[in-house]
Amino acid sequence: MSVKSDIVEIGRRLYAKNLISGYEGNISVRDGEKIYITPSGLCKGFLKEEDIIAIDIDGNLIEGNKKPSSETQMHLTIYKNREDAKAVVHAHPPVATGFACAGLGLEQSLTAETVLMFGTIPLAPYGTPSTEKLANSIVDYLEYNAVLLANHGAITIAENVEKAYFLMEQVEHYAKITLVANLLGSPKTLPCEEVDTLMALRQKMGIDTGMPRFCSTGSDVKYYRFSKEELVNLIKGIIDELGG
Repeated sequence: MSVKSDIVEIGRRLYAKNLISGYEGNISVRDGEKIYITPSGLCKGFLKEEDIIAIDIDGNLIEGNKKPSSETQMHLTIYKNREDAKAVVHAHPPVATGFACAGLGLEQSLTAETVLMFGTIPLAPYGTPSTEKLANSIVDYLEYNAVLLANHGAITIAENVEKAYFLMEQVEHYAKITLVANLLGSPKTLPCEEVDTLMALRQKMGIDTGMPRFCSTGSDVKYYRFSKEELVNLIKGIIDELGG
């Protein structure tokens, strides 16, 4: 299959799984010096190969005659900051987007599978869609392979477009689990020692993105855990708020 046919297939799956509706969502694949991306103004569930366009890393049109996705800047920001990124999927999975609209990331370490796959799924601050503000809003979160976008949707990043799609499926699946756990009462996060064990397994699997935010001690006490970069940004933010 060609890159274009792969993108068409992923668009069809996203639409069939109700992860997008109408003209929502966008998909891109980096192939050498070219970035293939879905066009603006078309339903991604019914694309044809000739609809897919190609641009360079600066957004210049190389192939095709349609308008690039309105979120092209966001895709390019990811590729410029993550050399390992070969595919990006942006969608609006309903439950996960509900968390994003409530100002919540999917950061509770509730299942072993989610810790292994993602570490955690943080929430990036709001940026107006199709603007540089949105692209800039995700820069501090690119150590993660999945990120919720405040009041907007979600993005997933992977080494190929099929895996990026499967990650998006898992984001929505985990959002449903998290919603049910919270509706039923106080969710029981995995103990810190188990999270550490899972993170060690991740390293053996070659996955080094996404540090979990918090876990439990077996009681009601929760420990918050931050990466060095997150801790530095947190301290800077506190200093700024204190005026210096």
